[in-house]
Amino acid sequence: MDVANQGLISNATVASIEPHLNNRLHGRNDEGSMLKHVEHTRARFAQLIGAEKNEISVTKNASEGINIIANAIEWRPGDNVILCPKLEHANNILPWLQVRNRHNVELRVVEPDSGSMPTEAIVKAIDSRTRIVALATVTMVPGFRTELAPIAETCKRVGAFLLVDGTQSVGILHTDVTRLGVDGLAVSTVKGLMGLYGSGFLYCRQEWADRLNPAYLARFSVDLGNAPESAPIPSSVKLRDGAPRFDIGHYNFPGMLAAYVSMGQLLEAGTKEIEQSVTSLAKRLAVGLLDLGLPVCGGAPGSHTGSIVAVGDMAALAGAREVDRRIQSLHDHLLKNQVIVSIRRGMLRFSLHLYNTADEIDRVVDLAKVNSREHKSHSKQESACHPSPQKL
Repeated sequence: MDVANQGLISNATVASIEPHLNNRLHGRNDEGSMLKHVEHTRARFAQLIGAEKNEISVTKNASEGINIIANAIEWRPGDNVILCPKLEHANNILPWLQVRNRHNVELRVVEPDSGSMPTEAIVKAIDSRTRIVALATVTMVPGFRTELAPIAETCKRVGAFLLVDGTQSVGILHTDVTRLGVDGLAVSTVKGLMGLYGSGFLYCRQEWADRLNPAYLARFSVDLGNAPESAPIPSSVKLRDGAPRFDIGHYNFPGMLAAYVSMGQLLEAGTKEIEQSVTSLAKRLAVGLLDLGLPVCGGAPGSHTGSIVAVGDMAALAGAREVDRRIQSLHDHLLKNQVIVSIRRGMLRFSLHLYNTADEIDRVVDLAKVNSREHKSHSKQESACHPSPQKL
């Protein structure tokens, strides 16, 4: 139950990589067929999120995708970026700190709204000098879904770029970039896409991509027609149309092979059906843990519920603090019983995908019940050994 950290890969995904590795083992050059396969994989990701192939760049990870957009904007002093750092992964904070320092740009920080992305505050912060609004579709922790529609409408009205980190949602929750109204979406393949580390995708809406200039150029960023990769480079080059202009260097062929197969499995299962399954399981888990008296973030399931259930004190979002003994005890008990979850910012995070089942949810609730009894018993024993001092 840890897809927010890394997803499982299937047997079919493992098998898809072996022929390429065997070619490398025996010195057979399959670069031509692999380059064609990259384009098939690009098209499949576009299909998965409701985009066009020309709106997809192949990246190393979500972090690279975010940095590509951050460094392609022509910044002017006085521009601003809107961000909610307490709900973002470090890699959707650091690029904007650098932009602020390099270009004298204002970083407008908004605060979480009871653990949720503060849609109303973000909309109020947007003005004519806003160039980027950067946020997660689903937060790393506590894992709530972001209400995007009002933000997307406001960004469109003022001409700001809405850039989302979709790492915790794409492949798990149904994603249609047109319906969401986002201008850019960055993902890695290692989580919801059930692929490998070191590969990812960047969606950039065609209208934006064609007017952005990449900070870096390499052979696959430019259009040289049918010329081979090793062809001489003329003194003047034309950028590729759309998002492929952001492709840098050679591709991670094993990563692309794996992603092609895993995304095929996601499409076969149906992203709407996957979302229905994981949200139903997340609600079942949240209710079960609440019934045990555990502090489930967000309380009862609602519109904020996606595929992540977090347990703990959301005050930990404000900064580093020690993990509560009860949370650590539950984590250790689950791990001892071969249930894999993560602790993030002091909260225990369960994150689900299509391979999780209702039986697994019920087993986790049963394990939590046992741990809760043991923890209470241990706390009573400690109290008996260390009685409170008598009043003078």
